[in-house]
Amino acid sequence: MRLYPEQLPQHLKAGLAPCYLIYGDEPLLKQEAIDTLRSAARAQGFEERHAFSAEPGLDWDAIFDASQSLSLFSQRQIIELQLPDKLDKTASERLRELCGLCHQDLLLLVSAPRLNQAQQKSAWFKALAAAGPTVAVNTPDARHFPRWLEQRLHQHGLRAEPEALRWLAYAFEGNLLAAAGEMEKLTLLELPQPLTLGCLQDNVQPQHHFNPFQLLDPLLQGKVKRSCRILLQLRQEGIEAGMLCHILSRELATLIELQLALQSGQHFQQVAAQHHIWSSRQPLVQATLARLPLGKLTQLQAMLAATDRALAEFDDEQAWRWLYSLCVGFFDATPLTITP
Repeated sequence: MRLYPEQLPQHLKAGLAPCYLIYGDEPLLKQEAIDTLRSAARAQGFEERHAFSAEPGLDWDAIFDASQSLSLFSQRQIIELQLPDKLDKTASERLRELCGLCHQDLLLLVSAPRLNQAQQKSAWFKALAAAGPTVAVNTPDARHFPRWLEQRLHQHGLRAEPEALRWLAYAFEGNLLAAAGEMEKLTLLELPQPLTLGCLQDNVQPQHHFNPFQLLDPLLQGKVKRSCRILLQLRQEGIEAGMLCHILSRELATLIELQLALQSGQHFQQVAAQHHIWSSRQPLVQATLARLPLGKLTQLQAMLAATDRALAEFDDEQAWRWLYSLCVGFFDATPLTITP
C-alpha cells in the first residue's frame, strides 16, 4: 500500500501496520510523518525505541539482537532504520531478512532519501512494501503548493485571500520548513482574517528555495519567466553554473537522442522506456519534443557548449548570461542567433 503523508492519520485509525517505509526529499513532511507514526506507536504501548543508520560498517547483528529482546518494562518496541542513498548487497539481504521478523509487538520504521525508479523495483523495496505501507514524502510542485499552503493555514486557524495565497506560494516555494515556521508566527500575531496581500508583505520575509533539478520541468514546459526566476534564485543560493551545465547537458543529450529515434520511425513509448523515463514524465517529454525540433535542440546544445567555454575561461558572468539565454531558448522552435 502506498500512502501520502496527509493520508496517515486516517490510515492509523485502523491500527498500526508492522512496518513502514518513509522516503523522499522533503525534510518537514518526512519528520512529521515519522513523528505521527511514533506518536501512534506510543499510544499503543511501543515505549522502547532503537535507532540505527544503515551506513557501511553497520553491525546488523545489533539490530537483530534488539528486535528479539524485550525489556522487563516494555513489551513492545520500535526499530528505526535510516537508509543511505544506496544499499550494498549485504545491506539489501539483511534488510529483507529483517522484514520477515516484524510482528505485532515490533514496529519497523524505515526512512530513506528520494528513491529512483530502479530502487523502487529492487528486492529490498519490494520486501518493505510487502511488509507494510510505503509513504512518499516529496515537495509539492508549483501546481499543488498553493493548496498545501491553504490546508496548512486552515490547520492554524488562518485564512488568506486568493492573491495573498499566490504570493505566499511564490515566497516559500521549495522551502516548506520556512513556510511552516512563518505560519506559526502568523498565528501568534493574531492578524485580521482573511490575510491580505499587504498584510503578508508587511509581516513575512520570502524564503523560497530550489534545487537544480527543479529547473528542468519549467524548461521542458517552455515557461520562460519561471525558468529564469528559478535560475536567478539558484545563483543567489550559490549553486555553481558548472553543476547546472552538467544537468542540462544530460537532459539535452537525451532529448536529441529521442528526437533522432522518432525521426527514424521508432515509437515514443519504446524509446522513452529505453532511456528510463518515468511514465509520469513521458507526456511532458513528448510535448517538449513536439515543440522543439532537432535543429533547435542542437542549437541549445551549442549554447550550452558556449557556457562550458566561458567557465573554462573563468568568465562566470558570461556563463550565467548564456544560461539565461538558454532558458529563453526553450520557449519555442524559433531559431537562435548564437554569437561565439
